[in-house]
Amino acid sequence: MDTQKFSGPMTARIVDMISNGELLRAQRVREVEISKKLGVSRIPLREAMKQLASQGVLEARERGGMNVKAFTATQIDEIRSVRAALEPIAFRQAAPHLQDQEHRIALNAILEEMKWACKTRDQSAVAAADIAFHSFLIALSGNDLIRNIWHGLEFQLRIIFRLELCVPTNLDEVVPKHKRLRDVLLNNYLDGLEALVADHVRPELSVSG
Repeated sequence: MDTQKFSGPMTARIVDMISNGELLRAQRVREVEISKKLGVSRIPLREAMKQLASQGVLEARERGGMNVKAFTATQIDEIRSVRAALEPIAFRQAAPHLQDQEHRIALNAILEEMKWACKTRDQSAVAAADIAFHSFLIALSGNDLIRNIWHGLEFQLRIIFRLELCVPTNLDEVVPKHKRLRDVLLNNYLDGLEALVADHVRPELSVSG
């Protein structure tokens, strides 16, 4: 059996269960219960859990098995540190590709979705557009190493945003912040990119510890 064929979609389903509160932060993930709930065998489920552990969504227990990551303030700040280090590299590599009209249109479409989400005060849609914006630029960079790291971070960010552990306090600032970043890349004003990204990804936490 090709377990990777089945474990790929299953990782997203487990992330959804965490995001929806079906699996709680720091809760033990019980294979038998989850396999029955998802209607899958334990072999591909175990493979999916291993993938999510490698991507920082699940954590190994001392006595075997896995827990959902606790997503403490410290862990969320660690994600910020990784993003602040890697995203400027990817964005510099993506910047030349934004001279392509097709790419500019695609990025602006994401900003329009973000604008509508902020206008309607839909936090979930704001988070989705935020992640889509950064995912697009990282994919555009062509940097496979950063893309692979981002794939794991993306799962974690989906959970963090969906559980409102880290949310913008002022939705009116979300679109201007992303437009500022877009304009810096479009105009190739990259001298202060590291500082801009560091400020951009600084979390506004609603969780402590």
